[in-house]
Amino acid sequence: MPSNAEHLLRPKSIAIIGASDSSRGGWAQSLFKNIEYAQPDAKLFLINPKRTELWGRKVYPNFSAIGEPVDLGLCVIPSAAVVDTLTEAAESGLRCALIYAAQFGEGGDAEGAARAQALLQLRDRYGLRVSGPNCMGSLSLRERLLLYPAERVRAIQQGSVGIVFQSGGTFQYWLQQATVRGLGFSYAVSSGNELDLTMADYLDFLVEDENTRVIACLAEGIRKPDAFMASAAKALRAGKPIVIVKGGRSARGKQAAASHTGALAGDDAVFDAMCRAYGIIRCDTLDDMIETCLAFQAGRLPDNRGVGIVTFSGSSKGLMLDYAEDAGVDLPSFSQDTRAKLAPHLDAGLAAENPLDVGATVARQYQRFADVCKIVAADDNVGTLLIQGSLPFAKFDNQDPSSFADLASATQKPVLAWSRTAQNVTDEALQFQAKAGMPFLQGMPQTVRAAARLIRFAESRKLGTPTLAPMARPSTPLSAAAMNDLIEQRGIALPRSRFVTTAAEAARAAEEIGFPVALKIVSPDALHKTEVGGVALGLRRAADVAAAADAMTTRLRQSHAAARIDGFLVQEIVRGLELILGARTDPIYGPFLMVGLGGVQAEALRDTAISLLPVDERSARAMLQSLRAKALLGAFRGQPPCDVEAVVAAMLNLGQIFLENRNWLGDIEINPLIVREIGQGVRAVDIRLVPRAQAEAH
Repeated sequence: MPSNAEHLLRPKSIAIIGASDSSRGGWAQSLFKNIEYAQPDAKLFLINPKRTELWGRKVYPNFSAIGEPVDLGLCVIPSAAVVDTLTEAAESGLRCALIYAAQFGEGGDAEGAARAQALLQLRDRYGLRVSGPNCMGSLSLRERLLLYPAERVRAIQQGSVGIVFQSGGTFQYWLQQATVRGLGFSYAVSSGNELDLTMADYLDFLVEDENTRVIACLAEGIRKPDAFMASAAKALRAGKPIVIVKGGRSARGKQAAASHTGALAGDDAVFDAMCRAYGIIRCDTLDDMIETCLAFQAGRLPDNRGVGIVTFSGSSKGLMLDYAEDAGVDLPSFSQDTRAKLAPHLDAGLAAENPLDVGATVARQYQRFADVCKIVAADDNVGTLLIQGSLPFAKFDNQDPSSFADLASATQKPVLAWSRTAQNVTDEALQFQAKAGMPFLQGMPQTVRAAARLIRFAESRKLGTPTLAPMARPSTPLSAAAMNDLIEQRGIALPRSRFVTTAAEAARAAEEIGFPVALKIVSPDALHKTEVGGVALGLRRAADVAAAADAMTTRLRQSHAAARIDGFLVQEIVRGLELILGARTDPIYGPFLMVGLGGVQAEALRDTAISLLPVDERSARAMLQSLRAKALLGAFRGQPPCDVEAVVAAMLNLGQIFLENRNWLGDIEINPLIVREIGQGVRAVDIRLVPRAQAEAH
């Protein structure tokens, strides 16, 4: 069965709808010239009811006059004329329409939305697929189809990288810059508003294409997240990395994404978690995406996390150490055998350590430098090799690529050459890179990040993607008390506590539990208790407990006159590290687990880690290790180390509880989760439940 994007990217016949040589027909003429230049095998038809001949070719008044179905129609006409024109085209057998025009609902106007709905009806009735609207076309390099209305795309080179950009202008610019750096492309799509065909459809096509090995995307929003994640899982199984830059990280960025494409931008942290779960490689910048694609285009993946670095600059060695730490890259010590082999090659006073500074003597002895790099590459502790090496910057630069090629052929491990800063790349430099047989990346931090991404993708391939069990049938929601019991049954202990309904009962309960105690108001109108003065800590007398209960009632009624107050919770005081642990369902990417520094600091510090559910033990530990405050879990400033094993168990158990109850539960949060010292477990001090209907309303 053909891919949804087959007739867009591999059409056997094409029609330019609105073919004209008038000043208003500039895009149509540009498309025609690109097609004539590239000489594709696809048949070409021109359509314009006001012309009979143009550019030495016959012009047809409509699709029915052609007399045969057409695979792809390039719609270069005003938006107001699109629906009527494509209705006739669909009736005549047109299979796919590429719509360049805007005003199909992306701005929120009713007229545009009606046009968009009419196009979807054509799809449903006739099977007409739509690429765009509001896009800049596509490129099929192997088929020699340059369906972008500008001559400059003729410089784009054929290769193994497929791209999908939700931007038209950035699409062409990035392709141009990436080509200058040595990337080659199989297919490239400017997807626009994705009214019908979405990024997931294009990803499916690229995953199935045997000539595409790497996929690069620029996204503003993910229209069909379930399909997108399914495509990403397919890409991971096929060993094809998806490298993505996504806008909408800031609040204003999300607004811009929604207004520009009509797509929803989900919470960025959850999107990041989804990328990790499905092996998607996320880059912060378009420049980084070029470097990362170059690294992946080489077609090698590491078999371990170790990175070896070889330089001939002491200052570069120091900087690379910093960048490696920033990127979380492991720089293992070389084996004893490696150190012994390296020693004769190093300048006096230099140590055979990682990163390796070979000194100035070896720097210009290219073959000797390559031999040193071979020794490092052969070390079993090294999975990826980063070597200092710039491309020639002028014709008189007498570098010889053969020493690099010798190194590249001596190992199957990824080898990335790096320059200290960005440099201009000439045609001679590109030829040098091709002959060297390895990518030359620009900038030290960019190179280290690219290496980290190779490692991450290799590990993701081994781990696979998460499998989420189907949601259980609707069940009766649990009360807060029943949920507390369930949480305790799953091994997450609660502090000794008593629920009471009056201030006097609270005082007596405190005496039974033992001072000091904490007092919390229980009210559906006080989910964030601290914000309404609904928490009192360290109470040491019964009279203080009763007074605190009365004061809480007064404060809540002052801020919310109709507030329902169910009672009060009296708890023992538990000392330890405060974490926040929660689970909820993201409306776009599904259920996830969150852990981080908790208590009143949770929102202020935002030191959290998120992972899509289900979460296994490895993922739970990785989440804890990613926290900025992870040192607090160990022996810190004289405090005994925390019971990390109990935290991991709590994470796994709460995640499972949420999955089992997510048909009615929208959000569950423990804040704080008190972590005690090793062997003493954790205590769920405050548990907040939000029913699914209430969570979805927000």
